[in-house]
Amino acid sequence: MTTNQPPAPRRNRSAAHRTTRAGTRPPPAKPRAAWQSPIALLTGAALLVGVAIVFFAVLSQPRATAAPTEGITQPTSSVPAGLADGRTLGSAKAPVTIDIWADFQCPYCGQLARYVEPPLIDQFVATGYARLVFHDMAFLGEDSSGWNESVEAASAARCAADQGLFWQMHDWLFANQNGENEGAFAQARLRSMAQAAGLDMTAYDSCMAAGDKQASVKSDSSADFATGIHSTPTIKVNGVLYKDKLTTSDLGAAIMNAVGTSSPAALPSLRPASAPQATSAP
Repeated sequence: MTTNQPPAPRRNRSAAHRTTRAGTRPPPAKPRAAWQSPIALLTGAALLVGVAIVFFAVLSQPRATAAPTEGITQPTSSVPAGLADGRTLGSAKAPVTIDIWADFQCPYCGQLARYVEPPLIDQFVATGYARLVFHDMAFLGEDSSGWNESVEAASAARCAADQGLFWQMHDWLFANQNGENEGAFAQARLRSMAQAAGLDMTAYDSCMAAGDKQASVKSDSSADFATGIHSTPTIKVNGVLYKDKLTTSDLGAAIMNAVGTSSPAALPSLRPASAPQATSAP
């Protein structure tokens, strides 16, 4: 038996309705963090892309390498064009031959090469009156460390001769003397000089590693010592031992005496007009 309940008052019904609606309404949204806003996200993405571009650009740049002349001294004179033939400089038909025996560590040899030879080359070699012939007399080195600086320097010059650059290497070596057996001609420094002189470094490294240049330097030095070459520099002018002062004027006078009435040899070219001026002899 169903019992009919009297209807609730309108005020009660309205309160119940409000309660029901409040129970089904979703909770208010929490405020979004500033970094989650679309503008902030877009800005961050742009910054990341920019950093990536800069990083890639830095990595793409070629790495800086030390200049080949870093830590070594550049020669003050240049080699006349077209006059070099191995360890000979000047025409084979020149009336005077100047033979020079030297050790690249010898300080007096260095003075001769830096101060006396350049003006002699200008005055006599580049004009066809004389030619220079270089001979190794490598006796100042020490083998205790397994690296004989005199022999290795001479070998480096001979490797340069294989590439037609003996006299360029000759000048770099004498420009970089620094005492005897004190590291001036250490392996790394010889490589720097070879690179500065314009050598193909792959060929140079192979040449130096082969060992035949070192053997020939020692053999030639021993053979010349046996003939009476016991000091450096030793100079002969047309086969006659030169015993006067190592000055441009004295050696030049000996050359002119040997020339006599002979005519200079015809040369394919003279020294470059841009060549540095020779330093006055001491």
